[in-house]
Amino acid sequence: MKIKKMFGTAMAVVLASSLLLVGCGGGSNSSGGNIEPGGANPGNAAGNSTASNPKEIVELKAYLPGDKPVGFDEVMKAVNEKLKTDQIGASLNINFLPWSDYGNTVAVKMSAGEDFDMYLDAPWLSMNQMIASKSLKQLDDMVAERSELKASIPDEMWAYNKFDGKIMGIPLGTTQGPVYGLLIRKDLREKYGLPELKTIDDLEKFLYTVKEKEQDIKPLVFNGLKADKLPFILSNSANLAQDEVLEIGVNMFAYSTKDKKVVGQWESLMIADAFDRVTKYYNDGILSKNIAQEQNAETLFKQGKYAATYYAADGVEGLKYAEMLKDGSDKLEVFMPNGDTAKPYTAFQQWNFLCIPASSTHADLTMDVVNWLSVKENHDLMEYGIPGKDWEPVGNTSYKALSDYSFPGYALTWRPALNRTPDTMMPDDKHWFDFAADPANFTLSPTAGFAFNAENVKTEYAKMTPFHDSVFLPLCQGVLPADKGKEMLEDKIMGVGGQKVIDEIQSQIDAVISAK
Repeated sequence: MKIKKMFGTAMAVVLASSLLLVGCGGGSNSSGGNIEPGGANPGNAAGNSTASNPKEIVELKAYLPGDKPVGFDEVMKAVNEKLKTDQIGASLNINFLPWSDYGNTVAVKMSAGEDFDMYLDAPWLSMNQMIASKSLKQLDDMVAERSELKASIPDEMWAYNKFDGKIMGIPLGTTQGPVYGLLIRKDLREKYGLPELKTIDDLEKFLYTVKEKEQDIKPLVFNGLKADKLPFILSNSANLAQDEVLEIGVNMFAYSTKDKKVVGQWESLMIADAFDRVTKYYNDGILSKNIAQEQNAETLFKQGKYAATYYAADGVEGLKYAEMLKDGSDKLEVFMPNGDTAKPYTAFQQWNFLCIPASSTHADLTMDVVNWLSVKENHDLMEYGIPGKDWEPVGNTSYKALSDYSFPGYALTWRPALNRTPDTMMPDDKHWFDFAADPANFTLSPTAGFAFNAENVKTEYAKMTPFHDSVFLPLCQGVLPADKGKEMLEDKIMGVGGQKVIDEIQSQIDAVISAK
């Protein structure tokens, strides 16, 4: 879901991870993929030429963020050879740019009119500005003509990731909504005879038992930048489609389904209990006193120094801890608040998009390649590498890695219907990842289709943005007591034009809802 969060707060440079979802059926082929329904040669989904009349090959240039993967040149050679064999009429020239300056570099290339054909963009990068300046191709008609691409992404993702009702980029994601919880030490729970944790009260008993009885293991470690998830994990309404207050993708704000109003998260009655609980946990030593500066939660948990840490069902977070089970033990499990009855709200919003510059002279051919990458064997070749060298299939939905090749699928190849999960994924993690990948497990948010455009309030919004790290995060971490932190945040945000921002968010949400 949200790569920004992976690289920023929620997921600080994550990766994402993103990272995350489920495969298709069909007969096997030599590369470990599946023959798609509708033809004997699925790799030739976009090509109609015969071997005696080969298509001219046009090189398509792409820009993606990050470092070039280990072994990428060899995989790229295999991809281009298969594109040629399948008579697509294209080859790929993928260029990787450092994350540190990716957005600026691409923006400069766009403004200079450089001839390239696809790149990763997002609302948290420059996508809204690019759309406003008419710098991107509208893709609705081209998507409708490409059945493999359309089928590889759920209808909900297509419907709720449009911009002003138009498809301006291919939505790249695997999970369909946010599902947060905690990863806990199952062996410690069993050591003290505690039942499986199903409620916040169960969790609290586990954490306080660890604090009381363990000498060298502390209860709960959390990276400070991810602490804005704590109020939702520790709320008794978490993960239930009964929440009156929904996350809307705007830091520090939410939407009340009861009042149909935009509210500050700090004044939400639905998660007020969680802010109070975080304050209590911090004061009681359940949370580390160093949480504000903590950046090594993952390492500390893997070293066995803590009994619980942050978990997200995104296909990436849980994999960080797979090495802890290499000894064959079953000592980890996921705690998901109200897991048995979870039916979370979601807007089906994704945070990464493959876009085509308006200046590209090869838009249709680019979409042919994107469609070709939406066939399982082609998708698997690009995302997992050369079969037998970089990976081998484990059934239709998992794989075993054989090399260090790791392609950033979030930038090009993520397709919920085609994704495989590593065979090292722990059972609980796979269960919740599969859950998060299935649109049927979510309740449609009334704000679905809303994506905040701050252009009309950019001055006020820019002034309040720093308060996320300076006030809101300390409140979520327990460093600022709940009562004091809420009051401070209210004063600071309203003091720089916060009401104007709230009114603008409200206006945009009302417009989305009234248009349905």
